[in-house]
Amino acid sequence: MKIEAVARQYQLTTPTLRYYEQQGLLGPIRRSHGIRDYQPADLERLDFIICVKRCGMTLQQIRHFIDIYQQGDDTIPERLTILQDQLRASRIRQAQLADSIDHLQEKIADIEALQSASETTAVH
Repeated sequence: MKIEAVARQYQLTTPTLRYYEQQGLLGPIRRSHGIRDYQPADLERLDFIICVKRCGMTLQQIRHFIDIYQQGDDTIPERLTILQDQLRASRIRQAQLADSIDHLQEKIADIEALQSASETTAVH
């Protein structure tokens, strides 16, 4: 799959994909006549990168994870710990976001009530 198609599919820019490759997060990407040709394994890696990035991992942390992944099965305990820690942190952020959403909903309800009261008063 060409870089433009990958960028569209994952809603990324082509410079972002090239940057990920430069940083060693992706690749090396196979090339056909100088044009990047993303393979299923590359897309699987990109899925992982996007997932953990959304969960708050930095590119440096992702790079470290990929580096130890490439070292083989001896790093399974460390990889498991990294992902478990990230999941814990993500759940904490999820709970904080849920609290913030609840608070916003309450404020919206308060303001809507004020608006209704103001409109009722203005009509009389």
